[in-house]
Amino acid sequence: MPDTERAADFKQVDRALKTQECDVGAAECHGMLCGMLSTSGNFQVGNWLEHTLGYQDAQQLHDLASNPAVSDLFKKTLAGFEAEDFSFSLLLPDDDEPLAVRVEALGAWCRGFLSGFGISDKQDNKALSDEIQDYLRNLQEIGKVDPEALEDESNEKALFELQEYTRMGTLMVHEELSAGKRPNSTAGEELPSSSIH
Repeated sequence: MPDTERAADFKQVDRALKTQECDVGAAECHGMLCGMLSTSGNFQVGNWLEHTLGYQDAQQLHDLASNPAVSDLFKKTLAGFEAEDFSFSLLLPDDDEPLAVRVEALGAWCRGFLSGFGISDKQDNKALSDEIQDYLRNLQEIGKVDPEALEDESNEKALFELQEYTRMGTLMVHEELSAGKRPNSTAGEELPSSSIH
């Protein structure tokens, strides 16, 4: 996804979440979605939206589900996972944003992934492959990184490598655990059914 498109998506999703007074931002919301989609459990759009909202009222759930930015995020994420060219991307701020902002967003994405994965995966972690267990442990560490400690521009390359590691690791987990699984929507959701393959 081009940086300009990614940045626009990030800002639009972030704005949609703030409108509904969510405690999470765009990066964490996308991490949750990816974590929930990357398990062997049955994915329900409503569960993702409720988790994102912090289980607020039904009207807020409806409003968030009907927001075009959120609907587009869902569709693009599914398309990214299904693409054969590994074009899946993390929803993060534009590269023009300060390094500390981007580091914090990556940490939030990782925390969101672990949260979504944790509430959706019903199997014992010991049943997961060593590679997936290592990846989840590494996401925990990335989620703890201090953005202020990485303000030096020399850390740009390190951030890029962490983003790429996170992206490819997510594809690995998704492929290993959710192969053949198709998301389901629940009654009353506004996300277009045509986007649910």
